[in-house]
Amino acid sequence: MSVMLDYAPDDIALIQEQAKASNTSVEEFIRQASLKAARNAAYLAKLDRSREEFQQGKVVAFTDEEWEKYINAQDIQ
Repeated sequence: MSVMLDYAPDDIALIQEQAKASNTSVEEFIRQASLKAARNAAYLAKLDRSREEFQQGKVVAFTDEEWEKYINAQDIQ
């Protein structure tokens, strides 16, 4: 898939500088940065959903003793 992006001159200079510092091409730097931004957005959305569930009381809480009992009951080989 091909994408056309239009950047301001200052932004182009910043991208070129960062690509050079990363020892990669501008195209590869932009590709990696966009994928990283997409993963971060997905993670932030997951945190938002978790926060909403917490506020709605949709959580399970364990005491330290319950965690210890759970951990000790695991069959770890």
